[in-house]
Order: sequence, then C-alpha cells, then structure tokens
Amino acid sequence: MSSPDIFFFTDFGVQGPYLGLMEAAVANVCAGVRVVNLMCDAPRHDPRRAAYLLAALEAWLPTEAIVVAVVDPGVGSDRGMLALEADDRWFLGPDNGLLSRVGRSARHRRLWVLEAEPDARLSASFHGRDVFAPAAARLACGNKPRLKPRQRTAIVGQDWPDSLPEVLYIDHFGNAMTGISPADLPPSGTLVVNGRKLTRVRTFSDVAPGEPLCYENSLGLLEIAVNGGSAAAALGLRIGSCVSLFPG
Repeated sequence: MSSPDIFFFTDFGVQGPYLGLMEAAVANVCAGVRVVNLMCDAPRHDPRRAAYLLAALEAWLPTEAIVVAVVDPGVGSDRGMLALEADDRWFLGPDNGLLSRVGRSARHRRLWVLEAEPDARLSASFHGRDVFAPAAARLACGNKPRLKPRQRTAIVGQDWPDSLPEVLYIDHFGNAMTGISPADLPPSGTLVVNGRKLTRVRTFSDVAPGEPLCYENSLGLLEIAVNGGSAAAALGLRIGSCVSLFPG
C-alpha cells in the first residue's frame, strides 16, 4: 500500500533553500513519499487571506492527503501549532487562523496540539522544516507525530466570515481572486472594485478584448479579470483591495 501524498502550502516562493529543506525533512523521516508543491506564493505574512485560498484548494485534494500549511509570521513566538484531522485528510500548521477555514464541511473533525519531537533540532524561525514537515512524514509512514488533545475547541480565525470581500491573490496574468463565494452574487449581479462596476459572466470571451469581467474561477471563487489583459494593472488592484457586491 502506497503512502499518502504530502502537499505544501506556503508563502516561501521558489527561490532559496526553504522548499528544498522541507522536502529533505520529509525524506529523512519517510523516504519515497511524494511531495507536491500545492502553492508556494500564498499571500506573504498574511494567514488570514491565505486561509481562504487554502479552503478553496481543499476540494481538489485526494482522500488521505496530508497538508503542511505554513504562512507563519509569528513563528518562534507563543502561537500554538495544530494538527487538524478532517475526515481522511490531515492539515498541519500554526494556530494563527491559517487552518480556520478548512475541514468545515467534514463529517468528522478532530483538533490536536502538535509538538516538536524531543530530538528535533528546533530553530526559532523555521518550524516548517523542523516541526510540520517531519510530522507530516510520520503520518505518511503510518506513525503518529507528537499530538496531545486540544483542551479548548476555539482556534484563531474560527469567527471569521465564510466569505471575505477582498482581493486575496493576484496571479501572473494579473487576474485577482477574491474571497467571495459565487453563491453570494447571482448571475445578474454586479461586483464593484475601485469604482468600476463589473457584471458577472461565465468566462473571458463573454466580454470584448480589453474589457474587465467578474466570473467564477476554477477554484470556486469569484475572480476579477480582463479579457486578454491584466486586471491588476487596468483596475489598480492589489492584495487587500476591497470588493462590494450588488445582487442586482
């Protein structure tokens, strides 16, 4: 029986040694397990917005996936470390809101406190390598990391809204993902950002080249785009830009 895959969700970027060192930490514990870079450019230092992106990606993960989620500006502080078991998937990450949106529709959901192994070489600034990746590797090999029952059920971010009317992420095309569910805006509705009104359409070609649009993207989020262009440049968008909805 093959080991479950490990998925990395981070704000590390592709440069530098960080992703490679996390892969090495996995290999040192569970050689041969497959590691998938799910996302390495989540909003930097921003677990709140990253939480909504992680939740949108959750539906595309295989059963028994193990997710290492690290957007952790408070690393080395007294913030907690969590292991969340949601049906057959595991999510490992800091208690800073990053895991607050995932597993909300799971039939079975258990929360644990994750602790470093006694022999871990624990740095103050890289718990992704020193705690979360090795714990994920132990799970992949059929062993349990150091878990203890969570005495309280509340975690950071559990009171955040289901939808976030802001730009969460801008891809290299200049398309801007929002934290809004398409259910919040009927097909006849209008989205307003930076004073521009955008009618919701099905896809890019429903508007003329160079025209802005709003549509449900492939992750199930409302996204702002320009047909053949950059919405970020054309509309002056950045991560955190506020969005308003008018149902029609």
